[in-house]
Amino acid sequence: MKRLFSLSFVLGLAACSSGPGPTQVTPPGDTTTAVSFPGGTITARIAATSAARTAGLMNVTTLGANSGMLFVFGTNHAPANCAFWMSNTPLPLSIAFIDSTMKVINTDEMAAETTTYHEPVSACRYALEANQGWFTAHGVVAGSIVTFSLPAGTIIDP
Repeated sequence: MKRLFSLSFVLGLAACSSGPGPTQVTPPGDTTTAVSFPGGTITARIAATSAARTAGLMNVTTLGANSGMLFVFGTNHAPANCAFWMSNTPLPLSIAFIDSTMKVINTDEMAAETTTYHEPVSACRYALEANQGWFTAHGVVAGSIVTFSLPAGTIIDP
């Protein structure tokens, strides 16, 4: 119990810090997964909690050529509840919205440091961000099949 209290106290202090620091807390264990399409694979960091999804790729200044972030929702989200924007995100990105059957709903291009909303055309369960142009360069379009698995024990907020 003392260890749990100490961890909670330290995390609480970290959350109150006003200094520069990481944009999200890295959970223990595996935090990435291979997200594969017929034309290529992205090694994606998993953002499955509300805090991780909110932080996303904010303040990230470099991203590997085949790297990205997979946003995981616990339930299907209506388009307006699955909207993304690029505030505090210095990299131009592409996004693929994915439904619960693991098919791409649609993709979109997102300019850096903008507040334009980008949302799927129908309910989504996942969203994958990658370097701008990645999906086009790898032939990913609406209807493309996606494969990935989440590490055992991944905590997913709704």
